[in-house]
Amino acid sequence: MILHILTTPPTSEVPRQVEQAIQAGDTLLLTEAGVTATLDPDLHCWTQNDYAVFLLEEDLVARGLSSIAATHGLSTVDMDGFVALTEQHLQSVTWY
Repeated sequence: MILHILTTPPTSEVPRQVEQAIQAGDTLLLTEAGVTATLDPDLHCWTQNDYAVFLLEEDLVARGLSSIAATHGLSTVDMDGFVALTEQHLQSVTWY
């Protein structure tokens, strides 16, 4: 199980690279500009069931997106949850 930390918006090329690398049982954490994925609830990361997806709450708040994430029922974690995710996974990859 790998924790994939995505920092770029869904409009960049990087999320497509993550989708090619991520496997069933992995976890995807959207941080920084990656949380703007909340604006498109039809993205593949929200509609698949092979891996868990979380948004970093602090980055959602900073961008005024918390209510949108809540409306769509998207899973969030705070900084303590981020730390817990890193402890639960033997490996992590940060995508810039």
